[in-house]
Amino acid sequence: MRLVIAMWVVSSIFVMLLLNRIDGIVHGTLYNYGLQFNFEWATPFWSFERFIYICLGAPLFSSGIAIIYDFWITRKRDARVPQIVTKTNNGKVKPLKENTMVISCPKCKKVFGKPLNMLDFSGGKTRLVNVCPYCNYILGDAQQCDTDDIEVKDFGEKVTQ
Repeated sequence: MRLVIAMWVVSSIFVMLLLNRIDGIVHGTLYNYGLQFNFEWATPFWSFERFIYICLGAPLFSSGIAIIYDFWITRKRDARVPQIVTKTNNGKVKPLKENTMVISCPKCKKVFGKPLNMLDFSGGKTRLVNVCPYCNYILGDAQQCDTDDIEVKDFGEKVTQ
């Protein structure tokens, strides 16, 4: 998106420069070839020229502001994301602040704040595991569960205790 907006800004500046050159030809060079100044042709020419400048200038100005705002927001966002995530040897995460933690997946290397909790039925005993939300890599056990505690029911069925 930045590339498209940057191309728009560059092309509109180029078009404005070319329009200025056309104005120079009409009001400079053509007088040497016999052009007679008259308000009947000059007034519409000036009106259309100014209208073209407005139609190019307004989007150029707003695109320039959008690019500057995007770079500013991206720089602030990148400053908030930590570059290095510290974790212990057993894969558990050290909290950065009191109620905040950042997890780095060892497989996909993406950083996230909260893992997914899923049931793992692959072993002999059912267990609750923490999973990367991007690549589904198992990060570690959340807790052990008894198989008797887990029931699979349809959506409409009532749960009995």
